[in-house]
Amino acid sequence: MSKSLIKLAQEGTEDARRQLFAQVCELVVANLDQRTDRELAIFAEVILKLYSVGSPKDRSRLACKLAAQANTPNALARRIAEDEVRIAMPVLTNSPVLTQEDLLNLIEEVSDSHLQVIARRTDLSTQVTDVLVQKGKTPVHRILAGNREIRLSRDTMLQLVKYAAEDTVLREDLALRSDLSPTVCHALLPLVNDETKRRLRGIIAGSLTQDQLDQIARLKVLRHEFGDALENTDMSLVWQDAEQAQISVDEIMILLLQDGRFNHAIELLGARGRTAQKSIKDAVFSGKQELVFKTAAKAGLGTATFALFAKARSEHLKLPSTHGSEWANAYKKFLDETVLSKQGRSGDFQAKRREKKTRSPGLQAARPAASAP
Repeated sequence: MSKSLIKLAQEGTEDARRQLFAQVCELVVANLDQRTDRELAIFAEVILKLYSVGSPKDRSRLACKLAAQANTPNALARRIAEDEVRIAMPVLTNSPVLTQEDLLNLIEEVSDSHLQVIARRTDLSTQVTDVLVQKGKTPVHRILAGNREIRLSRDTMLQLVKYAAEDTVLREDLALRSDLSPTVCHALLPLVNDETKRRLRGIIAGSLTQDQLDQIARLKVLRHEFGDALENTDMSLVWQDAEQAQISVDEIMILLLQDGRFNHAIELLGARGRTAQKSIKDAVFSGKQELVFKTAAKAGLGTATFALFAKARSEHLKLPSTHGSEWANAYKKFLDETVLSKQGRSGDFQAKRREKKTRSPGLQAARPAASAP
């Protein structure tokens, strides 16, 4: 230990102790990756004795530096985790040395703000989340429901369903989870709208994949972040904004169809597929499949999204639902045939290239030589 540190330790005043804490912390975070477990353990003993006099700035810097450190002494990590939430946050969120038992003990001692941070961890056991739901308030419940990196127990899910009866945000986040059991889905059904009912019934039937659930979650985020731009009635401008925000044509189309804006969906199709608005509208309403399919393919519309478009067309024109299915199947066949056709043309071109390369030596010799300059 340097003479300056020894002098501060001997002085014993609160100001000296505060300076000593700052300097020891500086020693810890300097070349942190090179510190041995033994060195960190010694530093931790000193820091823990001085922790109560350390300035918020020094404590915060220490927390940020040690948050992701795998060899942080457990006692020091726990002490930082108990600090005021703005200082404790990095350790509460990321520290790998906090065990599930540590978290359970912390939940009994810290504020609801701390619990909100703990609820964001990606390594929570069902035992910890069970206690979090019991101890935490509404923000904690919402964060847990939206934390898709963890699994929640059946009992916790059912408890959240009870809270969701009075909380729309919690209800929406809970309904988007991929680990919903059929029992939980049935409990949610009376609380949600028709669209969500269909999704929950799909989960009960085992028909929704994780990719579909991820898409639903992304659309929810897009509607929140892109909602104002989506209100524009000029679909060319909507598409420009969407491209800048890296939103796909499928996603914009689904959002328009969900809002019942079928005419705007047609206009987006024309704008993106480079077809005159009058022509594409006439084709959609009069049933000219070829032009609609070509435009949709140019626009990059996927088969699943086109199926939604075809369904909306049938509803708009008051046609039997079978018409939508027929259009969706025909579009898929159109895309498959287009791909095969392109592959065929590519194969013909490659064959011609090979044929050209295998011309006889005689033909090569018959070609006149270039004149010398």
